[in-house]
Amino acid sequence: MNFSKNEITVLLLGIAAMLFAARLFGEIFRRLRLPSMTGEIVAGIIIGPTLLGRAAPEFYRWIFPGASRVGIVEEGLAQLSMIFLLFIAGMEVNLSSALYQGRTVLRVSFLTILIPFIFGAATAWFAPSLFGAQRNTILTLFIGIAMSITALPIVAKILMEQKLIQTDFGMLVLASALLNDLAGWILFSIIIHMMNTGGVDAVSLLITAVLTVSTSVVIITAGRYIINRSLPWIQAKTEWPGGVISITIILGLLFSALTEVLGAHAIFGAFLAGIAVGDSPHFTRHTRDIIAQFVNNFFTPLFFVSIGMMTDFAVNIDIVLVLVLLALTYAGKMSGAFLGGYFSGMERRESLAVGGAMSATGTMQIILALIAMNYRLIGRDIFASLVFVAVFTSLVGSPLMRLFLKSKKTMNLLDFTEKRLFISSLASRNREGAIAELVAKAALKTGVPADFIAEKVIERENLMGTGIGFGIAVPHARMKEITSTVIVTGKSAAGIDFNAPDGKPAHIIFLVLTPYDDPEAQIKALSEISNIFLDESVREQSIRAAGFNEFYTVLKMAYHGREHS
Repeated sequence: MNFSKNEITVLLLGIAAMLFAARLFGEIFRRLRLPSMTGEIVAGIIIGPTLLGRAAPEFYRWIFPGASRVGIVEEGLAQLSMIFLLFIAGMEVNLSSALYQGRTVLRVSFLTILIPFIFGAATAWFAPSLFGAQRNTILTLFIGIAMSITALPIVAKILMEQKLIQTDFGMLVLASALLNDLAGWILFSIIIHMMNTGGVDAVSLLITAVLTVSTSVVIITAGRYIINRSLPWIQAKTEWPGGVISITIILGLLFSALTEVLGAHAIFGAFLAGIAVGDSPHFTRHTRDIIAQFVNNFFTPLFFVSIGMMTDFAVNIDIVLVLVLLALTYAGKMSGAFLGGYFSGMERRESLAVGGAMSATGTMQIILALIAMNYRLIGRDIFASLVFVAVFTSLVGSPLMRLFLKSKKTMNLLDFTEKRLFISSLASRNREGAIAELVAKAALKTGVPADFIAEKVIERENLMGTGIGFGIAVPHARMKEITSTVIVTGKSAAGIDFNAPDGKPAHIIFLVLTPYDDPEAQIKALSEISNIFLDESVREQSIRAAGFNEFYTVLKMAYHGREHS
């Protein structure tokens, strides 16, 4: 049956209003250096039943007619947005980084899932009245999962904001969040099966668990392998990048349908599809950015605005429940990260900083809450409280991590900038060659063989590009063979590709070698380089500097300006 003119008009106006409000408040919050997600949810609260529904109820019911066919289409768009949101979250996953961190990431990830899960499940089991229900096995498991999940996209943004995403610490946090999310979605898919069947059947539950885990393994191993081998052929035989984008989206939808049929939720398949596609070296940053830009500027705003419109937050928010959930989240994540770090030999402050970052439940907790509400497992009061907790923890994640990493000791690049460790014009035009030139200087300083240093630096480089953007790159390694930080600086007029987020070649390359048993040294060095060269004038003057003396003078003036600002 065809849509009437009025229905089409209302549908288009409703979507336009949602996108406009999301963009407006998203930009306002971004200018305030707050997550745009928060602004988009606030936009939904404003144009939803909380404010617009009260101020102009008739207009609100006209433009957002929930029970009509228009409302069904809008709800379908929100569901599709959720699928694509998880798809691009999966694209950000780097499986190699989890292997690089070894047992440390396994311990941290396991304990930051287990302990919050125990805290949440125990509270729901022994105090079900907090959640407005009687003792319920499915609700108990759901609260445990909701407390243990971590928002990988939010964690990545926190690390980028703090200039830590290229550090070993950043990779540890990202890898832990990755395994955390993967385990969380596997467990939640089992809970979805329980919600579908309405009970706990041990045999049926075991079959679902086996199917879910085996599907996950097949997709991120065999599926990932097949996709990696097929992408070069697809790129050669189809229009670029349109062909790859189309195939990628099709795969995301197919995997989503597969997991839905198997009894898990479609978003789990989307997440796995993102991992399988995004982990391929043939999936270029340009293609990834096109997909991410489209999703982040259309589907993501629609999803978060719809979250703000889901309920009347003024009526349904439960302050006591919010405080309990916040206490459970921070107690579980912080203690889990602390114990994981303790058993791995990490410093106390570093372990707590990991917990601070991983406490950000953000996007993932909101999606869990939405699905649970759609299945009528939780009411609008618990949903509203979980959304508040997700937003709050995302806002606090960055300053909390910064608090624990804050050190009284400061670093001055001038102390590590020497003429004999400076190359005014790198001869190489590629990443490996440039690293080899820089490593040769470092070998003379440290006495460690150049080939050995180069192997460590390239191994780290292959896991994640060390270009930080704006023409700066920081290839680095932590080494047991040295006792103090060594920084070698090289310049390239033509520029060298270090896989920077902005796609620009690096004109100034800092090789940073730090002692293995001093992780703080690497964090401070990379953070200081990022902070100093965040200033555009410092970057431009450094690139134009003719030799070591001019470069050193630019750095000196930069520090002088910082002291008097």
